[in-house]
Amino acid sequence: MLTLLELPLVLPPAVAGIGLLAAFGRLGLLGGTLQVFGLEVGLGTQAAVVLAIAFVAGPFYVRPAVAAFEAVDPTLLGAARTLGAGPGRTFFRVALPLAAGGLSAGAALSFARGLGEFGATIMFAGSLQGVTQTLSLAIYQEFDLNFDSALAISALLVLVSAALLLSVKLVAGWRSTYTSLIPFARSPSISS
Repeated sequence: MLTLLELPLVLPPAVAGIGLLAAFGRLGLLGGTLQVFGLEVGLGTQAAVVLAIAFVAGPFYVRPAVAAFEAVDPTLLGAARTLGAGPGRTFFRVALPLAAGGLSAGAALSFARGLGEFGATIMFAGSLQGVTQTLSLAIYQEFDLNFDSALAISALLVLVSAALLLSVKLVAGWRSTYTSLIPFARSPSISS
């Protein structure tokens, strides 16, 4: 199942867009079913943009999330259960806070990947200004019309991407510093 979720990492973006169109387009495998429920996902809809970006950027969240939860010490979960916490409380009060760093990093990476999505979006949703046009699609459109505009939009995306990367690194650094200040805290680099 995880391999299926990671498939968009290795698919060419245009192939991902064609696949989404074949699955969710008006004439796609699920397109007619969705229309029965009043949902239209396909060329020219904002839902198509969201679906294309989520499809392509999703693995950048799923992979770190799986790793973050795998890194949670099972003895801590067992201790919480022994002390009377139910499964839900153990998840929300123990596992989720311990995995929060990896979940945050995955969210930032997937958001950054989604900002730059081009291929699947243009193939599946199109590029209608004010409706389905993302910043990456706007850069492509402006490249031929007004290079200075394309350059300005590109600079904006570089700044946002750099800020995201820096914030992830700062949060990770703060988290490791904070954990090392807690007496008897288990170091992630020491295996038991």
